[in-house]
Amino acid sequence: MFRDNSLIPTEALRLAMLGFLAEGPKRYADLAATVRRFASRMAGPSLDLLAPSLELLRFEGLVAPMDGESMEDNPALRLTDDGRTALLGLLSANMKPLANDLNKLVVALKLRFLNLLEREDQLVQLEMLEDLYRNERARLIDLKANEEAAIMDGLLPAWLDQEIVQAEARIAWCQEMQARL
Repeated sequence: MFRDNSLIPTEALRLAMLGFLAEGPKRYADLAATVRRFASRMAGPSLDLLAPSLELLRFEGLVAPMDGESMEDNPALRLTDDGRTALLGLLSANMKPLANDLNKLVVALKLRFLNLLEREDQLVQLEMLEDLYRNERARLIDLKANEEAAIMDGLLPAWLDQEIVQAEARIAWCQEMQARL
């Protein structure tokens, strides 16, 4: 994890692998393909998102094969108790501002597997996300208010307005999701 307790790229993929296994056993190859598809659709192809080995998760005792001797046998994998504990820790990690695709991937993964947390922990994660969007909106408003007039004559003000509207819509969505829980 980063110093602020947010996820590094390999931990985001670890969250994906453990989260998909929490929904039920999956074959090694199917799990690898599912994680690869989800990550590339959210963040695009990236060398930062090279998947940690599923064999490493097995070595660490976070997943266990249900059949087969080695990963070459394409065994069905299941989440262990230690794996569930690791998953809950990853789901509870802090979130960084949405300045890059990794952060968007982390948010998407947290929302994808939010149902695996207790209600109170789900609310905490949604409140963290709401705070993230509030900070983003404040940053954009500050930028717009303090930008030099010469630069503001171009398309930047319209783009900032659109970004602010999106941040406000995301804040409202977080509040709505919290009310539904």
